[in-house]
Amino acid sequence: MTLTTYNVWFDDLHADERHGALAGVLAPLAPDVMVFQEMTPRALAILHAQPWIRRDYRSAAAVGHRDIGPYGIVLLTRLPVRRVTYRPLPSELSRGILLCEFGFDDNPLTVCSIHLDSGKRRAGLRATQLRAITRALRGADDAVVLGDFNMRDRENGRITAPYTDLWPALRPGEHGYTEDTSINLMRYDMKDKHRHVRFDRILLKGTAWSASDIGLLGTEPLSAQLPRIFPSDHFGLRCTLTSRPTP
Repeated sequence: MTLTTYNVWFDDLHADERHGALAGVLAPLAPDVMVFQEMTPRALAILHAQPWIRRDYRSAAAVGHRDIGPYGIVLLTRLPVRRVTYRPLPSELSRGILLCEFGFDDNPLTVCSIHLDSGKRRAGLRATQLRAITRALRGADDAVVLGDFNMRDRENGRITAPYTDLWPALRPGEHGYTEDTSINLMRYDMKDKHRHVRFDRILLKGTAWSASDIGLLGTEPLSAQLPRIFPSDHFGLRCTLTSRPTP
């Protein structure tokens, strides 16, 4: 099972070109599950217009509603779905989660798509949001939580068992920055200062599934003509999970 997460950046800067390029990054992977943050109605329309998505994927979106704001979160999957629900989080930014239950006969799995509140001053609120997410997943023996956590390194201690943060577990010693101005010149140009953070994460809970690899997406500019424009201000993440044989 392949999963990806991508914060697409809601800004209008070369938006159509960026969102088209982002779809081009994902197309060769044909992930089983894709989640997105900061998805605008226009960005969602561009994704839905892709022939490969239109043909193979189902979509669950919390985008553009008055209680959510001008952008939101989206889940696309080509796997059979038992149920999808949206739950609001305690939030200053109208954030919530999408819970998607996959009813595999051998090893059921719940995928939770998230976008936590941003900003250094909201670290306490993010801790509250994480507690709400773990409560929402108490009934799931096996789960994946993925998306934009907006967490700084000093908040890493809030990710505890039974959840495993897959980047440090699979690639110890590698930073895994998903906002990296040493590479993403578009992100640097926005603020005229450097930033190196691992906001985007994938967590795994349970023993029925194992993770074999994880990597970054969208680390190249759009073209030689747009060398300082990237698909997003964030890099995406992809990972592969394998179902363990049931006893």
